[in-house]
Amino acid sequence: MHYPKPYIEYLLHFHGSRDWFECHEIMEEMWKAETSMERKQWWLTLVQIAVGLYHERRGNTAGACKMLRSAMSHANQVPWHDLGLDGEQLLSQLEAKLTELNRSGTAGERISVRPDYEEWNLPIADPDLCEQCKEQCEHRGWTWCSTNSHVMDDVVHRHMLRDRQDVIAARAEAHRLKQRERGAESC
Repeated sequence: MHYPKPYIEYLLHFHGSRDWFECHEIMEEMWKAETSMERKQWWLTLVQIAVGLYHERRGNTAGACKMLRSAMSHANQVPWHDLGLDGEQLLSQLEAKLTELNRSGTAGERISVRPDYEEWNLPIADPDLCEQCKEQCEHRGWTWCSTNSHVMDDVVHRHMLRDRQDVIAARAEAHRLKQRERGAESC
């Protein structure tokens, strides 16, 4: 089966570097560029899973629950077999993760990095896809599906380290234009 390169890259980071933020970035680009509404939902679900896990790792259980619930609401419509994944197992994992977060008593609390955080793997059902990803991870020096990895702070807090000057400038410009429009309306 042929899979899009960004999807493969998502899987590599998901199971290799364990950089959920990078997973989000990769899949968000794909989601925005997608023209098919059906596939757009596939990519969005994968974005939300990565963002949910990113929040969970950082101790933002409310954010994790929100994202994973949203992913769960879309997950039933995704033909996971087309992505080489075991959909039944993935849905079960999502349900279990949400139950765990709600049961932990921290859903809604914000704590520092969760001390009991464990890495999560997508259930890859296509053996060729799995082998291809394992080989590429090894080539990059990443351990495939490591558990309880202690990723560096720059991965855990990745969103805080990126250059946001373009976003800040765009927001300031939008605010300036809105103020100018309001001024014109009051004349």
